Amino acid sequence: MDYELSELVQDFLNFRNFDFQSNVTVIGKNDRELSFSYLVDGSRDNRTDFSGKIGVVVKDWSRSCGYNVIIEAERLQENAPNLSKIMVVANQFSGTARELADKLGILTLTKGELISIREIYKNETSAFDP
Repeated sequence: MDYELSELVQDFLNFRNFDFQSNVTVIGKNDRELSFSYLVDGSRDNRTDFSGKIGVVVKDWSRSCGYNVIIEAERLQENAPNLSKIMVVANQFSGTARELADKLGILTLTKGELISIREIYKNETSAFDP
């Protein structure tokens, strides 16, 4: 089955009981507008250890996301008020992008990982029916 990346992200956020908004623009430092695919505000799920606000950037590209995307995400994190984390979701990442993200504390998820997570959740409970 072919899933849309944004659908997988929303399913993940919904299942983990994250409160989130789609297509959010916030005013950052120096009055610059910063755009996020999703702005997540913690979770009501006790199995999730995320707290605070998480800015999610979805890159639904046919090619790998490189380290430049991670550098862009780091700038978002530095300039966005009250964000505790940035998460970048893409179809795939280059090896150098993943290494840099780990070093900078930026969360990354691929479409394949989201599909795997979806299957695990689906087996855990019937609450994750698409």
